[in-house]
Amino acid sequence: MRIILVTGGNRGIGLEICRQLESLGHTVIMGSRHLEKGQEAAEAFCKNVVVQQLDVTDELSIMRLYAFIHENYGRLDVLINNAGIGESIQSGAQTTTVRIREIMVRKCSGIWKIARTTVPFMRRTGIIARNDKAETVSIDKVKLLYDTNLFGSWRMIQAFIPLLEKSEKGQIINISSGSGSLNALSGSYPAYSMSKASLNALTLMFSNELKGKGISVNAMCPGWVKTDMGGPLAPLQAWQGADTAVWLADSEDLPTGKFFKNREEIGW
Repeated sequence: MRIILVTGGNRGIGLEICRQLESLGHTVIMGSRHLEKGQEAAEAFCKNVVVQQLDVTDELSIMRLYAFIHENYGRLDVLINNAGIGESIQSGAQTTTVRIREIMVRKCSGIWKIARTTVPFMRRTGIIARNDKAETVSIDKVKLLYDTNLFGSWRMIQAFIPLLEKSEKGQIINISSGSGSLNALSGSYPAYSMSKASLNALTLMFSNELKGKGISVNAMCPGWVKTDMGGPLAPLQAWQGADTAVWLADSEDLPTGKFFKNREEIGW
């Protein structure tokens, strides 16, 4: 049984990671920015998960969680840096997006027909934000995404190294994206893509730095998943997006400094 911390665990891929790891018998700590939302999610989907408040952009919040895990468990076996934000689906549009997904399922067939008939409408109405380019994106938006997607993971790793060192086989798993692959960078969704490319670089840096401490550090791409961030057109369900992270967290012997998708190593 492992002690596993999942950041941003109250919804989407993070919630599914918590659910699957709990079902495998691990002790799962769900970090949720809003404690009440985490408790509601756990009550509905994974009752034995331990819910704790966590905002990865707030160092005081991180240290409170560190103190809780130190006092109650004395170690951490796996840190899964899942908390992240995107730039494609605008905040506040969740209810409308869900409603449109229901309409699409009833009236449309085939992913391309869905895309042709709904994406223009969703862009016009603001449900999907217009796709920024590197030459036009607001640097303030870039900073906002970096603070969670990159610096949030960086803060977590720095804070929890002492507890990961107490594990026989400490692991750090960074939830990244194929959008952050250097071979895939195109200028589309620049804030998100750059934040994930930087997270990949962080993965490599810490894998080299921590291998002497017996801590493996890897990244994984969940694919395009039907979540609040991924939107209603995504082809994958949350359980599919969570699978590789769960496989990594449950594995006994792992390499370090690798990038995975669908349980296979992919290029940076």
